[in-house]
Amino acid sequence: MGDLVDAFGLREKLDEQALISAWDNVAGPMISRHTTSLRYRAGVLRVKVDSAPLRHELGFLKEGLVKLLNERIGREVVRTIALD
Repeated sequence: MGDLVDAFGLREKLDEQALISAWDNVAGPMISRHTTSLRYRAGVLRVKVDSAPLRHELGFLKEGLVKLLNERIGREVVRTIALD
């Protein structure tokens, strides 16, 4: 099945959906409420939040969030988080 997903080029889109699903649990309810969009491409999860102080705080939490997201997905999908 995995080979089929890769053959049709769907892996990245499936990874994005898995990350969006995992974000609420990993980030927590407060961060989730202020997240306006999540996009994933080539190992980079772009997180847009509606609060500058929260964006600043997330800058300190990026490495931990990457680790938790990858653990939740079950493999290394996210290399870094970019904050918008």
